Parts: sequence; structure tokens; C-alpha cells
Amino acid sequence: MLRRAKIVATVGPSSSDIKVLEKMIKAGLDVARVNMSHGTYEGHSEMIAKIRQASANVGKEVAILLDLQGPKIRVDKLPTPLVLQEDEEWVIAPSSKAANYPEYAGRLIPTIYENLVEDCHDGARILFDDGLMKAIAVSRDRDVYKIKIEVGGTLKSNKGINLPDCEVSAPAFTDKDRDDLMFGLKQQIDYIALSFVRKREDVMLVKSLLHKLRMNIPIISKIEKPQAIDAIDEIIKVSDAIMVARGDMGVEVGNHLVPSIQKLIINKCNAAMIPVITATQMLESMTENPTPTRAEASDVANAIWDGTDAVMLSGETAAGKWPVQTIKMMEEIVIEAERTPKERPFLRKMDLSNVNAAVMVAASMISEKVEGKFILSMTESGSSCRKISMFRPKTPVLGVTNSVGTARRMCLNWGVRPFQIHEYGRDDFNFQKDVVNKVKSAMGLQNGDKIVITRGDGKFFARGSSNSVKVEIIKDMPKVLGSSDVVEEASDYQKKIQLDTSICASCQNCISTCPHDIWGISPENEHQTIINKDKISACAMDMACVEACPTGAIEIMPLT
Repeated sequence: MLRRAKIVATVGPSSSDIKVLEKMIKAGLDVARVNMSHGTYEGHSEMIAKIRQASANVGKEVAILLDLQGPKIRVDKLPTPLVLQEDEEWVIAPSSKAANYPEYAGRLIPTIYENLVEDCHDGARILFDDGLMKAIAVSRDRDVYKIKIEVGGTLKSNKGINLPDCEVSAPAFTDKDRDDLMFGLKQQIDYIALSFVRKREDVMLVKSLLHKLRMNIPIISKIEKPQAIDAIDEIIKVSDAIMVARGDMGVEVGNHLVPSIQKLIINKCNAAMIPVITATQMLESMTENPTPTRAEASDVANAIWDGTDAVMLSGETAAGKWPVQTIKMMEEIVIEAERTPKERPFLRKMDLSNVNAAVMVAASMISEKVEGKFILSMTESGSSCRKISMFRPKTPVLGVTNSVGTARRMCLNWGVRPFQIHEYGRDDFNFQKDVVNKVKSAMGLQNGDKIVITRGDGKFFARGSSNSVKVEIIKDMPKVLGSSDVVEEASDYQKKIQLDTSICASCQNCISTCPHDIWGISPENEHQTIINKDKISACAMDMACVEACPTGAIEIMPLT
């Protein structure tokens, strides 16, 4: 059974060896996530080169997702960890201002975020280290904020700080993010993940920058702030994909609300026809253990049943002990969950006034009715493949493209397998013949198998113009010359017709295709097609019967 939902995995120290990356790709990795919150440009450049080389070695394209850090608020460097006790009073301040307040020495928490005091207000919650420690803002004293510890613990350098009750003034796209983005564009990454998105304008800012640079890189908006959840409809409209980033989301809104928010966002993305990734702690225990907990397996399966397009691994593959085994386990869970397919009632409510969308639905339905092996979607940008994937066809989709960038981006699309064409015929007939032959060879198709082809008119890979559907029956080129001793033949002074009865499928396509009664049924054997030899002079030699034959048993040759 082919897996439909895609697997995104973060790369890091545990997956930095090229042999490990090859095993991860073979195990099912579709998208490699490079986390810009850690590491150096030199290290990231080496990692990206290794991913590309491992992909080439395995012979499977893999997309690279550059995950920008965003305005992450952190504790600054500490000489020693701070022990916070319940009910104690501390102060928090930007590191640049800490030296101005010697009276608070020994109980001041420094932060790298310059605007924390301005953004905070009395009564606001201040959470440390993914919410493991909690304080309440009491009052402001010039450039510092007095806080009271409600849940204590040991606070170390660089730990995160969350302000769930405050309007953080820092932009979602920081100066560091801009530099990181420029680095990623030079590395030809395939997706950009924008962290801590709060409103549509955050996404549009990056889109505007990419537009000025004439770069068409899809943007994944990470939903992890309460403000983003409130503005989710507007954010979806301007995003190319959505990530349900459950880590900071749980800290900001509370873990008890994450499951319902996850379902809400996935449903909205499915309806809007954009991909959605479910992320964070999906198989967290496999960071240390070779198998996941049953609760984690259920978490992954339920995300699949909710309708997620992809599931993501973070520390499990970046720093865990079992990166390859984790991906194998993820694949097994996803495949098993997909044995119970999600119902598709939204198809009945879909607005099909858009021609492209209507063609995608038609291709999906036709492929099911004719029991097609694959849907072949000819695409330049990948847009048509993304759309057809959102209709959740039961038939696997091959995204046929002549662009390596498009092939890589399709790695995130549910149910779509990229299929890159390097050499192909330049006229319509030879183009389709070349594509079908390559697909037959690569996918192990047999004579008589059916595939459904969607494409635009005029150009083979036309951007955004899929407006035709065709059912193609896999067949060989005619083999009757010297291929068998069982050959029926008829000729006149203009043409010769041969039928290889050893490979004839007796499907009677030729009989229904020919208007001149040249083909018939043997009176001795109702399962044997014959040539009505007295009719061959009427043959128009348009090759319609040759094209209709699924096994290549017919050959028509001109004699003059």
C-alpha cells in the first residue's frame, strides 16, 4: 500500500551523516526541515549539500524546508542556572539595561528581547522553558518588571520565554530571518516556514520581498500564537501551507486546547485546499527509545484521520538516537491509519465553477470508476497536483513535470509522487507516448492497466491550465512481426492487417472502434477475435483500432 500523507523530518547532529540521510530517505522521508534557530550558515550549507547528495544517491527527490526562527524570546546567557522558588519576587529586564539596576543583583532574569518590559503589563503571565516555570507580572519599575514566581524550577541560559497575555511588538519576520532567508534562497531551498505568525500582514511582508526578488518559494505559516488562531481564516488565504506548531501553541494557549485547535485548523485548510502539517512531539519518546508509546501512535493516526497532509518529526530525527527507525515507525503508523480512509463529503459542497478544480474532481472520480492504477497530472508549477491532492483521490497521483524544483515541492502534497521527465517527444503524439512508456517502465504497469491523464491544451507542461482528462490503456507496440506463430493476416494491394492471437485480450475494443466491420468474433470460439478479410478494403488506416488495443496485438501496414 502506497503512503499518501507525507513525512517531514528535522535534520541535525543525529542525521548529519550522508549514509544516515540515505537510509532516512529510503525509509520514507519526503521533506527535510532545516531549523535556523540553531547552527551556523556553514553547517547548514553542508547539511543541505548532504541532503541533495543523499537524494541523488537514492534516486528520490526530497524537498528542503527552511524554518525561520522568528522573534523567539529567550533568557540571555547566565553565569550559573537560576533557582526560582514559588512565591519569590524577581525582576526581568533586557540584558542591555540590567547593569543599570544593581539593587536587583542576584534576582534579575536577563532577556535578549529589548521590548519585553514595554510589551508586558500587570497581571500578565510570563512562562519559562516551554511553560515548565510560571511567573506573574506584578509592576513595572522603570526598565525592569517585577514578577512573582507561581511555579518554580531551575532556569538555564537560552531557555524560551512566552508572553501569552501580551501583544508582542516584535515583528514575525526579524532582521535575522531576512538574513537567513537570503541564505536559503542561495541554497535553492524549496519551502520557507515563517514562525510566530500573528496576522496576514506577517505573511504578506515576506511574500512582497520574494516578489521583488522574483522568487516563487511557497510560504508555510506556523500557527503557534493565540492571535494567529483568532486570525486563522485570513492567514490561510495568503499562505501556501499551514503548520500546526503544537509546541509553543501548547505553552501559549494551554495543552488542553491543542487537540480541538488542531482539528479546527486541519478542517479549515482542507476546505481552503492548502496543505497542512501537524508538528511537535509526535513520536517524542523515540528520541531515547526505539519504539513510541501507544499514545504517540494514536496521536499520529488521529492526525491522519483528521485530514492532515503531512506529519512532522523534530528532535526525534535531529538529535535522537533512532532517526531512521523513527521514520520507519512513522511510515508504518501512517499506512495503517490510511487503511481507514477519510470520508470526502466536502466534494459535494465544492465550488466547481473553476475549470481546473472541476477537471481535478473529474479525474479523481474517473480513476476510481475505471480502477486506474495512477492519475498522471502534467504540471509546470505543481499547482494542479496540489489541487488534485486536496480532493483526496483514492488513486495515487504521479506529478509529471520537467522541473526539478517543482518535483521537489510536490514532495509535500498528499498522495502525489513526483515524476520528473528529462527527455520527451516534442509533438503531442510522441510526448504522450514517451510519458506513458516511462511511467509503465518505472511503475511496473502491465498491459491492460489504465491510467488517467490530466493536462492543459497547447503545451505539455502549461502553468495552471489543466483542462482535459483522458483515460489511457497501457499497451505495447505491435509485436506481430516475428513475435508468434499464431498470427492471423489479411491483405489487399493497399494494406496488410495482422492480429497476434497469442496476445489478443479479446476485449473487443477493435470491434467497437471500427465502423467497417473489419473485426469480428470467431464462430468457433466466442473469446477469439478474427479479421473479416472481405472487409479490409474499407479500412481507412486511421489506426483507431491499433490505439484501442490494450495489448498491441494489431498491426496495420501500408503496402503501396
